Amino acid sequence: MATQALREPAKEAANKAISSERARRQAMAHATSLADGSILKVYKGDVSLWVVFSGDEPVGVHPETDMPLTALVERADLTKRIRPQDKVKVTDRAKDAATAALRRGKPNQIN
Repeated sequence: MATQALREPAKEAANKAISSERARRQAMAHATSLADGSILKVYKGDVSLWVVFSGDEPVGVHPETDMPLTALVERADLTKRIRPQDKVKVTDRAKDAATAALRRGKPNQIN
């Protein structure tokens, strides 16, 4: 019983990581098809969302959400956008994972 109790949160965390990576890839493919496309990771509670930009204008979000794009990006740091030609370093991904872990303790927070 104890191993199953530990297994479920681990499965949930792994599934969140997999879905976030899938959404990042979809957002990056979307940004690649746009003129001056870029993506930015934002949070709605403990769920990560990837906002797609064309220039400075948000045009989409992956995975889809019912929240307006303007509300998702109103407090976000737009200087942290990633362009398709940018190379993401291992240290950047580690920082992102640490931020995501901290957010799990604040489930009703936006950005």
